[in-house]
Amino acid sequence: MRRIKIFTILYYVVVCAVIIQAAVFLVSSAPDSRKPVKKVLFIGDSMTGWLSERLNAYGEQNGFEVSTVVWDGSTISKWGNSPKLASMVEEDDPDAVFISLGMNELFEAQPDRKLKSAVEGILSAVGMRPILWVGPPSWPGYDKGKVLNDWLENELGKGSFFRSYELELPRQSAKNPHPTRAGMVQWMDSVVNWMPEHAEVVLPGINKPEGDKMSRGKDFIYKRMKENL
Repeated sequence: MRRIKIFTILYYVVVCAVIIQAAVFLVSSAPDSRKPVKKVLFIGDSMTGWLSERLNAYGEQNGFEVSTVVWDGSTISKWGNSPKLASMVEEDDPDAVFISLGMNELFEAQPDRKLKSAVEGILSAVGMRPILWVGPPSWPGYDKGKVLNDWLENELGKGSFFRSYELELPRQSAKNPHPTRAGMVQWMDSVVNWMPEHAEVVLPGINKPEGDKMSRGKDFIYKRMKENL
């Protein structure tokens, strides 16, 4: 009788192991349900222009287009509190939204208290579309910015946040946070190469544009610092 119970237990253990292995195989071999994007909206501060132009060069090579809205000197708070953002997104109707914001709030020590509602406002305006937030790089000469980047990464999730803070990018001057043109190409290339294994946004392809090519999309809006969105 005892031997029968042991065999019964072993039988169920084997059956459970087979079921678990089958489930793992099905999950690992399942096709990616995310659809490659055809249209991207790229919004953000002064870092955005060259980043979007490099991304659009990828688009020309791989079959997607990039619309851009650069708001010079803008912040997470300004975008998150703008009543026009939601209508702008709806009008453009992109498949995904890229965001480059945080450079002008890089030293914020209490982002959860001061920026959470603004980030929620941006995400609400984007709706159900996938996003990729390109985080701000470091500021030469200052050992600050990790707090904001850590918070954004935690708030958005690793699949929706590209961490730029540790990148070594050539800058326009010793104290200027803006990368050179070559630095912008390097930055955007790093983002694109990271995407296939990590990002919620899926590009149709990541064939690299020739050299340091940049290309401005047909829809490119530039707002000065003192202008409203």
